[in-house]
Amino acid sequence: MSAYDTIAAVGGERVIPDTVLPASIPLELSGEVVRGRICTFVDDGGQEWALRPDLTLPVALMEIAGRQEGLSGETRRYYRGPVFRMPSLETEPLEFEQIGLERFGAERDVSVDAELYATICAACAAAAVSAGQSTFGDLAVFPSLVDALDLPPDVASGLKRAFRQEGGVKAFLDAETNGTAAGLGRRFAGMSKQEIAAAVDDVFAMTGIRPVGERSTDEIVERLAERAAAPIGDSLTVEQRAGLEGLLALESPLDEAADRVADIAASLGLSADLPAITDLQHRTDAIAKAAPAAFLKDARFLTQFGRRFTYYDGFVFEISRIGDAQGARRPFASGGRYDSLLMGLSGGDVDATALGGVVVPHRLRAAAEAVS
Repeated sequence: MSAYDTIAAVGGERVIPDTVLPASIPLELSGEVVRGRICTFVDDGGQEWALRPDLTLPVALMEIAGRQEGLSGETRRYYRGPVFRMPSLETEPLEFEQIGLERFGAERDVSVDAELYATICAACAAAAVSAGQSTFGDLAVFPSLVDALDLPPDVASGLKRAFRQEGGVKAFLDAETNGTAAGLGRRFAGMSKQEIAAAVDDVFAMTGIRPVGERSTDEIVERLAERAAAPIGDSLTVEQRAGLEGLLALESPLDEAADRVADIAASLGLSADLPAITDLQHRTDAIAKAAPAAFLKDARFLTQFGRRFTYYDGFVFEISRIGDAQGARRPFASGGRYDSLLMGLSGGDVDATALGGVVVPHRLRAAAEAVS
């Protein structure tokens, strides 16, 4: 049985996603920073398009269309086909095949996460790759502890946004400490949200600049309104800052991760029974039972892992060849949970849980050859 047959055996509908999609979709999800990695072109009408950089996005669009036409309940879609990305390594091709599956509307439960990871491991084994270096993350952990601290709303939302950017949390915390974060908010103090929106529109009109990427004008106005209403001064204690920095830097063996996060929570005066922490422990236990031990030897958990996967919002994983110094840039399998993507892409019209995983055949072949 091949990797594709293993994934197809899970069941569901075989799909052939569109090869092109509006370039605004990956750009709005990830910001202009990804423009150098995606392959774009402009049609005769001036519309910018992108060759699909992965298969998850076009499959998610297919799911949205189906649910808008009345589809409901749980669905599974599996596929194989080429994707197109500008290589991050000279040895990588611009076009390469992905094989994968996406699961929508399933129960939001850690057993579902474990089942996905085990299926992807089985697909790797079917391609003669029976072991790998697994890296895990959970993009819900940091936001959940931030929420539990009961910080001012603008500080909490700022920290959660900053978490998704390299160096973002440190920059945000430094700004909070030295007072620079409140500077622009101070200028809008006493103004209504409508007045702030008018001021922002004036700035855009005078400069000719419009927002691109992850933030819309409404989000910018909302952020400034929060800042204008917030008290001036340090919003976090020394202990809170130290705890959040420790959480952000956490890297541990997978089987110790929940205990390490619980220790940090305790240092912040929070309960170890927070749902994000108990979910992390239960998921780790479920993965240990469901997946081959050879893929979990020396498995690591990193709080920061997964931020570059812009649409993921929970459990994430990658599997690379053991001993590959460039493994983080060329995993042969990856996946995770992206429960908020359908809601975001549909403008709030479709709400369904979502998770999926892929294997990359040319990287699997290289991994198999390395151990043969």
